[in-house]
Amino acid sequence: MQLSSDWVLTLKNLLLPQFCRQCGERILTEENGYFCPTCWEMSPRIERPFCPICGRPHPAGIGLGTRSNFLCGPCSASNEQRPYRRILGAAQYEGAIEEAVKLLKFNGRVRLAQPLGELAAEAAREELDCETYGFVIPVPLHRVRHRERGFNQSKLLAQEVLAVLPNAQLDESLKRIRPTKVQSRLHGEAERRENVRGAFAVVEGGHVAGATVLLVDDVVTTGGTIAECALALRSAGVAVVDVLAVALALPHNPGAQSK
Repeated sequence: MQLSSDWVLTLKNLLLPQFCRQCGERILTEENGYFCPTCWEMSPRIERPFCPICGRPHPAGIGLGTRSNFLCGPCSASNEQRPYRRILGAAQYEGAIEEAVKLLKFNGRVRLAQPLGELAAEAAREELDCETYGFVIPVPLHRVRHRERGFNQSKLLAQEVLAVLPNAQLDESLKRIRPTKVQSRLHGEAERRENVRGAFAVVEGGHVAGATVLLVDDVVTTGGTIAECALALRSAGVAVVDVLAVALALPHNPGAQSK
């Protein structure tokens, strides 16, 4: 006799109960094995209006209710030549999303790559011209850290994002060519940028020349890592680099463990 999926779920809940990592409530669905639907949905998403370059949402009240995106003050005033065209973040680095990223990245909970990746994919579907990308490129780990961790969380996320990019393929020609210190242990934007300066290069990546690519990462904080990655891609002849992150660490969350 074959049990229905409802009965299987009921037995799992009886024998192996799961509890939300945020609120402690019992989880009664299989959609996310670590967070209840309420905590997951309550984690703040990044919604319009936000800056079309840095991706940061505008403070409440600015924009007079418009849904159209517009430049933030710093991006509007900056003359910096950025190696990437834009950053798009799906959520703020808070609540269940923050905890999920940490569980994936530092505790090996690879099951969370799916809901996190789907969150990023939905943002891409809503805000990006998905047909234009030829390659999806995850931010790489150095081989030593990859061996220690056993996986690259950015690659797992990129694989989920591919579902909404009809003309793109996963590419790993971008490499981290030297080990770097953990960014979250460094103090200040200047120190973080110096830590990753020259740390990336495209290896045997002639096929990406002239392409529009989507660089995928878990969290963007100061932007030092993605800027160095984008610079390496542009040096290899990539025409356009856009950045997609699951979350953006905004200024009120300075302790974020990220890039």
